[in-house]
Amino acid sequence: MSGEADIIKGAELYWVSRDMVDVALDAADSLPEWTPAVAAPAPTGLLCWAKPAGSVPWNALSPNDPTEVSWDGVWWWSRPDGVLQIQPLSRLAKNPELLAPYGVSSPLWVTNPTLLLQPLVPRTAEVARSAEASPLVSVVGAAWLLMGQPTVASTRVLGSAPPTQTEEGSRAAADPNRVSIIELRRPMSPPGERDDSSGDRQYRHRWWVGGHWRQQACGPNHADRRPKWIAPYVKGPEGAPLKTDRVHVWRR
Repeated sequence: MSGEADIIKGAELYWVSRDMVDVALDAADSLPEWTPAVAAPAPTGLLCWAKPAGSVPWNALSPNDPTEVSWDGVWWWSRPDGVLQIQPLSRLAKNPELLAPYGVSSPLWVTNPTLLLQPLVPRTAEVARSAEASPLVSVVGAAWLLMGQPTVASTRVLGSAPPTQTEEGSRAAADPNRVSIIELRRPMSPPGERDDSSGDRQYRHRWWVGGHWRQQACGPNHADRRPKWIAPYVKGPEGAPLKTDRVHVWRR
């Protein structure tokens, strides 16, 4: 734990807006085969959802403890043995008493399960719905891929500061206040369509239209495949709530 605490100090920081959480959850359901090493935005990162992306298991220490808590974030790192470790996180905002046995206070706390991925091995388990499949892996993969796709997401950086002489070339000495904000790109409506109305009908929400994954060749000699989210757009009045059709909850 001490070693992981030292590593996470140099993690790239990401904040995913509420709308982008909905988009990642929706896109994860149809995510095709993908490769973690191709999709991950950084070797080590800490990502927080602006709203819970579902529920994750909790190690209950007493009969009164919940078996699940909200899934509020995830952190990952590339271990010395080459394995990519992904760990879900919870704010425990509704369950602060769960930290009492540990004698600590923290805005985030690790939950279950610890996911170990071979970064160069394509993820096929989720597509095949095999026993090794994990919906959490699909959501993280979809988020990573969408974050790197400018037609879907826009990224702005807060707290960026020029590196000092001792910081240059050192990820571990990264600016702890530098956070990449991942937001749903606007406008995302096809040309010629109006967002706010259709004839005399008025809408009070926005909704996600279409969208599908396509495998795109990438890497040396185009030997790798990187899923690309094609032709998504949002309809409805600007600023209205984004409506989704699915609710994702993960259980043991």
